[in-house]
Amino acid sequence: MAARLATADADLLLGDATRSRSRHSCSLALVSRDDPWDIDRVMEFVDARLADAPRFRQRIRYVPFGLARAVWVDDPDFDLSFHVRRSALPAPGGIRQLADLVARLVDRPLEPGRPLWELYLIEGLADGRLAVLTKTHHVLLGGPNAVDLAQVLMTDEKASADVHEVATWTPVPSPGDGVLVLDALITIATDPLELVRRSARLVNAVERASRGLVGAASLTVLRPAGGLAEMFRTSRPRGSRVGLASFPLDRAREIAREHGCKVNDVVLAVLCGALRSWILSCGHPLSTADTLRAIVPMAVSSESGPAEGSDGPEASAEATSAEIASALIGMPVGEPNPRMRLAQISRETATQRHPRQAVGAKSLARLSGFAPPTLHALGSRAAIMLPSDSYDLVVTNAPGPQHKMFWGDGELAEVYPVPALLDGQALAVSMSSYSGVVYCGFTADRQAVPDVEEIGELISSALDELTGTSR
Repeated sequence: MAARLATADADLLLGDATRSRSRHSCSLALVSRDDPWDIDRVMEFVDARLADAPRFRQRIRYVPFGLARAVWVDDPDFDLSFHVRRSALPAPGGIRQLADLVARLVDRPLEPGRPLWELYLIEGLADGRLAVLTKTHHVLLGGPNAVDLAQVLMTDEKASADVHEVATWTPVPSPGDGVLVLDALITIATDPLELVRRSARLVNAVERASRGLVGAASLTVLRPAGGLAEMFRTSRPRGSRVGLASFPLDRAREIAREHGCKVNDVVLAVLCGALRSWILSCGHPLSTADTLRAIVPMAVSSESGPAEGSDGPEASAEATSAEIASALIGMPVGEPNPRMRLAQISRETATQRHPRQAVGAKSLARLSGFAPPTLHALGSRAAIMLPSDSYDLVVTNAPGPQHKMFWGDGELAEVYPVPALLDGQALAVSMSSYSGVVYCGFTADRQAVPDVEEIGELISSALDELTGTSR
């Protein structure tokens, strides 16, 4: 019988969520190759990789009369060319032009009657590289073995130049309406609460309340409307803008050693400094007590493991059982002293201890493939279940491998996370480290934050501020 969606996954589809930018996460990879790109070869590579991820050839089918949650079925009309699309920048295209194109592609709705993902091959970059934008709906991340599309396509080894025959994919016939109705009736008979779960209103209320209370147990009383928080909220979405930035990971590590804190604390402090400068540039006055409430999803495990900074064989803690929990971090944007900002963030992260052991950066980096896209998407899923008024923005930070990786037969040169912008939020931030560089992606509401690229430009200045400090 076809697999039924989990209750949380069904919640993600309410309200025509396939058309919402808040329900899918994106990843932007820049790939370099010595020879010109063969698009047919690229299609063959994607087709071969999907053989290991059958969920990306499945679509959602609803049960007649809404008797039970929807099920996953193979798409009998699956067309790879519909999901893998070509686009181009007016050559020679730069990073700013690429970000503008990505913003338009992020806002395009996914087709609800097809598998909920897209991939764009973007040509025309100034240096001859190929940009690959993947867009994965959060519902595809349900279950312990689910991965983001970007993670499926990034590998540790270069794909062979030889064309290997890919086994023909044959979809499993979808069950008929009668079978789905009968199975739903059996489910209702064995689980009377199934009809309650099918109520859209109760699914929203129960799921958000239960998960919100668990994930936000340490949240303080909601702050009143108005003030600094209003800069990061929007009631009428008006399209997206995307900003991209990067900075050397070694500098963040050096600052962490000097201050006796974690690299994650330094990364958050750099972001905090950039946000402070941007807020001031908007003419908004700041007092020392002003803070932004950031939901920072963290990977946790029930297994006790070594500290993040540990080295040696003991650092290989198992991270395959990692789950995502939400931590509320106060971003002290009102503090003018960069050293004090870092100290406050370090104390905040130290007090946000989850009952289970936090998974260190080295363990996360050992996850199969390029894991940050999956971790960013899971972080957004976790934040969706929290009360939106309890935080000002979502910040996801996922360490990645520090060795070179590949996309097809090309080398993965740069990789930028493009976070989902949740309902009511004006800004979302994601950061990933890869091959010695921290890559930052900013997604903003076009009207609320029209100059989001300036936040990325301020990242370097914020890093320079921290570099001049010492413990």
